[in-house]
Amino acid sequence: MKLLGLIGGVSPEATAIYYRLLNEAARNRFGGVHSANVMIYALDYAVMIGHYDNRDWDAFIAEVVKGAKHLAAAGADALVISSNTTHVAADAAREATGLPLIHMLDALADEMRRRIVARPLLTGTPVVMSGDHYRAALGERFDGEVFIPDPDEQEVIGRIILDELVTGVVKDESRAEYLEIINRWRAKGADGVILGCTELCMILNQSHTDLPVLDTTALHAAAAARYAFGDG
Repeated sequence: MKLLGLIGGVSPEATAIYYRLLNEAARNRFGGVHSANVMIYALDYAVMIGHYDNRDWDAFIAEVVKGAKHLAAAGADALVISSNTTHVAADAAREATGLPLIHMLDALADEMRRRIVARPLLTGTPVVMSGDHYRAALGERFDGEVFIPDPDEQEVIGRIILDELVTGVVKDESRAEYLEIINRWRAKGADGVILGCTELCMILNQSHTDLPVLDTTALHAAAAARYAFGDG
C-alpha cells in the first residue's frame, strides 16, 4: 500500500470525507479492519479563504506548495488535493516535489466518458464556475460542452458552499434551491451535473435526482485509493 499525502483543510469538512472514503475503500479492498495509509497536511482554511477572497493566487498556491513539500519530506508516495478550487495549485505542487499527483479532473473526465455525459452543468465555488483555470484544465481532458450557471445562480451556489457547507451546515431549503438551478439547466440540455466542490456531496447525491451526478469527492477518493492499493 502506498502512502498518500493528502492536502486538506480547504475545507476541513471535505477533508474528513476524504479520510472516511479512503478508509472505507481500504476495508473493501483488503477486508477486515484494514485502513488507508494516509498523511494529512491541513491548510488553515481562514488563511486560504482570505487569499481566495482577495484573488491572491500567488499566495494561495504558495501555501499549497508548502504543504506538498512537507508531505514529500515526510515520505509521501503521491499527492492528493482534497479541493476542486485548490487544484489551481496542482501543477505547482507536482513540480515542486516531483511526486505523482492524483488529479481530480482526470477522475472526473474518465467518469463522464464512462457514463456518456457530454453536456454537464458545472457547479462549484464561483471561481470554479466562472474562472478560467478549472474550465481550461477540464477542457484538456474532456471535449464535451460544459454549461455554466448564470451569475445569479452562481451567487446562490457560492452562498450554499461558502456560508453553509464549509461550516458543516446542510439546509433542506438550500438543497431545494440547488435542485431548481440544476433542473433549469436540465431543461436547457444539461445531461449531468458536476459537483465541482468537494463539499457539495454533503447536500446532493444521486438519490436526489435521476440526472447523472458527478461527485468529484467520491471519484477522486476512489482514484487515489486505486493508486495507493495498486489497482490502477
